Amino acid sequence: MNVLRDLKSFIYMLSLDQKACEEYCRRQRIERFREGKGGVKRIPLHSVAHRILMPLLWCDQYIAGKRLTVINDARTKTKKPIIFCATHIGGADAEMSLLTIHDPCWVVVGDPRELYKNFDGALLEINGAIMLDTQYKEDRKAAKARMADLLKKGGNLLIYPEGAQDISPNALLNHLYAGAVELAITCGADIVPIALHRDKNKYYANVGANISYEGCDYTERYKLTSELRDRMATLKWEIIEALPSVSRQDVEDTAYDDFLHDVFAMDASYTWTMDDVKASMFKPEGFVDADDVYSFMDRIQPNINNAFLFGK
Repeated sequence: MNVLRDLKSFIYMLSLDQKACEEYCRRQRIERFREGKGGVKRIPLHSVAHRILMPLLWCDQYIAGKRLTVINDARTKTKKPIIFCATHIGGADAEMSLLTIHDPCWVVVGDPRELYKNFDGALLEINGAIMLDTQYKEDRKAAKARMADLLKKGGNLLIYPEGAQDISPNALLNHLYAGAVELAITCGADIVPIALHRDKNKYYANVGANISYEGCDYTERYKLTSELRDRMATLKWEIIEALPSVSRQDVEDTAYDDFLHDVFAMDASYTWTMDDVKASMFKPEGFVDADDVYSFMDRIQPNINNAFLFGK
């Protein structure tokens, strides 16, 4: 009966345009959560599907010319559930993370948009995925409840605590949301940090050691999240150090624009913009980035009295 209901819901969803589809799926998730039916199901079945999908995923990425190198893997086996915390790389995040991890884990997908009705989204659902629209508080709450349910049932989780792509020209990674650490404390899970790095079609991963939060207090979550960010940044830096050094004079003037193009122009269906990314980033209280500092420049009408601001 539930399978038939889900099938009817899926067929109806396919008939909707993207915006209506997003609203429908979000409403369905929130309603299930309110009714107490938002838990995860069929974890063993998804684990079997994961093991079948991984070789196919590797072949797909290889045919596409994408090469992954894992420079180190320091994690240890544990009977605890694991929250894999990975950095964003601007395209192929989930694919490279899953190929690095190998073990079955559900992927947390914030603001899925195009994934609801495309083939990649279907594969993620088969693997095991928890989707949410990050701009909606109740949807975030429903998703977090599903994550906790998965961990308490012994499942693993793959999450991107930055919440958005790192589009900075110089920062190793964005500030992190505290949700992963909160779940680790309340669900008795280890966190395994993962740094990912991308150089065109070459991808690199660095897997850190397990972090146990046994005995930690919930009130420490922000301090612990800051420490997690430090560990992830260190892993990222270790990848950079392992790669051949590049002289500043060898970096093209268009390098940053080319990077942004790679992030936002993956295919014609990709609708994310820089404004979307900035809206999804976590900004700690009191933190101001360079764009905010100089945003007033866009509102200034140049004249002889303010010409000095423009170097004139």
